[in-house]
Amino acid sequence: MKTEFTHLFQPIQIGTLNLKNRIVMSGMCTNYGTAEGFVTERMQDYYEARAHGGVALVTVEAACVDDVGRGLINQLNINDDKFIPGLSELVKKVKKHGAMIAIQLVQAGAGAKSTFNNGIQPVGPSAVQKTGREIPRELSTIEVEEMVQCFANAAKRAREAGFDGVEVHAAHGYLISEFLSSYFNGRSDKYGGSLENRARFLIEIITAINDLLGKDYPVWFRINGQEYGPQAGLTSDEVQQIAIMAQEAGANAVDVSLSTGETILRAGPHTAQGRGVLVDLAAAVKKTVSIPVMSVGRMNAETGEKVLQEGKADLIVIGRGLIADPELPNKAASDRIDEIRPCNACLCCLEHVVFMDKPLQCVVNPAAGKEHEYSIAAAKTPKKVMVVGGGTAGMEAARVAALSGHHVTLYEKEKELGGQLLLAYIPPNKQNLKLFVEYQQRQLTKQTVAVELETEVDHVLIENEKPDALIIAAGANPLVPPIAGIQKKNVVLFSDVLRGNAEVGDKVVVIGGNQVGCETAEFLVEMGKEVTIIEILDELAQSVYPMNKHYLLARLYEQNIGFYAGVREEEITDTGIIITTKEGENKTIEAQTIVIAVGSRSNKATADVLNGKIEKTFVIGDCSAVRDIMSAVQEGYAAALKI
Repeated sequence: MKTEFTHLFQPIQIGTLNLKNRIVMSGMCTNYGTAEGFVTERMQDYYEARAHGGVALVTVEAACVDDVGRGLINQLNINDDKFIPGLSELVKKVKKHGAMIAIQLVQAGAGAKSTFNNGIQPVGPSAVQKTGREIPRELSTIEVEEMVQCFANAAKRAREAGFDGVEVHAAHGYLISEFLSSYFNGRSDKYGGSLENRARFLIEIITAINDLLGKDYPVWFRINGQEYGPQAGLTSDEVQQIAIMAQEAGANAVDVSLSTGETILRAGPHTAQGRGVLVDLAAAVKKTVSIPVMSVGRMNAETGEKVLQEGKADLIVIGRGLIADPELPNKAASDRIDEIRPCNACLCCLEHVVFMDKPLQCVVNPAAGKEHEYSIAAAKTPKKVMVVGGGTAGMEAARVAALSGHHVTLYEKEKELGGQLLLAYIPPNKQNLKLFVEYQQRQLTKQTVAVELETEVDHVLIENEKPDALIIAAGANPLVPPIAGIQKKNVVLFSDVLRGNAEVGDKVVVIGGNQVGCETAEFLVEMGKEVTIIEILDELAQSVYPMNKHYLLARLYEQNIGFYAGVREEEITDTGIIITTKEGENKTIEAQTIVIAVGSRSNKATADVLNGKIEKTFVIGDCSAVRDIMSAVQEGYAAALKI
């Protein structure tokens, strides 16, 4: 159904700042800066693309205000005047597209790493350790007062660089949020104890910025709507009171997010959570203040419009949706919702930056962070392109090749496009992947790619068609391990289970405890089956990114799924399976059905037969090597650019 955007594209003010619509790009660290914290051309291109896409306000990622508060390897710095020229260039590139621009000011507190701060120990309100982090040194009262001035001086540099405003980052477990939290703040001076004292640091920062720059310069803050988990120390009621204090101190808006003190769950609603999952936290704050309230949390244009219509927030903050598709606002405004590339909420972007110390990447958008080198230009000489395989890699290659002006035909041996993703989106909490498959399918239609289903490609077809370029994306097939009894009738493949093509008994053993096995087990539990997972490695979901792994395993434990890790499968019998545990004990697990879910094997046979038939040939995706969705999309995109 068509969404009427009666609110999303209305103008609004944050203090003296005039915004053309209600869409704000969330501040999200990218690791696109230098090791010293300078802006790079790559970072400029990334933000410029989002400004071009139609957001009203670009919030540049958290920039560190002092010498010891960096929590990421290539995090921005704004603690010295030497950073102003680079920041100024970034501002110019964003503002030429009609967007306003702000920057987040941050000190990571106990989330900082000494390795990124010349070996200096992180600091905090108290010496309370975050999960997986160093023990911080407690700041003295004088040092806290000096830190207030660090934030004010950083805001001054931001204004000198041309930023239209600043967002003080008081969320996500960083230093200010630690002061707000009764869990992390155990101080006995004026910055600890009562809520008023715990909020004093934030209030003094807002006041200091206003005193230094004048009340006409917009300043607002991001705050957790509440904290959760074992290290939670901030309630929703307390947040509402803090918001009132901040408004009285001169804050022009409040950006409501969510966090836990534990590093692994710092921020970012995941794929199992719905859109607008944090809206009620923003709505609670909005009831208490008169300044604009921003709401975040798996937002898209339709959800944002609904939130605004219901009066639960004044501005919609979109983060990962703009990584996936920087043109989201323009497409929504021009009634092209179905052309928006959907974010999978897979948390890959966060994982790369926070846990892997790598530059931000996006599963569905290979051009994120590569906007210059991955720009799609019209081909000087359009070519005839044959794409073999209609999975993720093949569809992406066909889409980009067609966008470049080539004449593309895609061949798929099955009845439907989608490949491995047709299985991947069946388990619980994976439905976002279906949206991406449907997006790719629509794109092929829009770009007039000729699609031939139920068609096997052989050398005869290639010789008859005579393509100028051949892209082989033949995918993979389920892997069957060499276990005694594997051919018995009670053994089925995970792919047949997910498709509903296999009969499954009430008691099931799933062989394979990585992502495929765990998700298949979750699927079977929802069918009412009693499931046990066995895995040869010492832990489940070993290749799954940490944040996703945490949520996945938590669900498995809640569903009472049994598991054995570090085992050797000895023999499948008519009544179950015999294993040797990692302690060396022989054990029989009774089951009516054994499900093989150990992953997939590259379909190299097709690639071997077809490769070399055409001079310009590319072998991509799982048929090259079985990996993940991101690799498939990236290789499809890159191959098309090389034609």
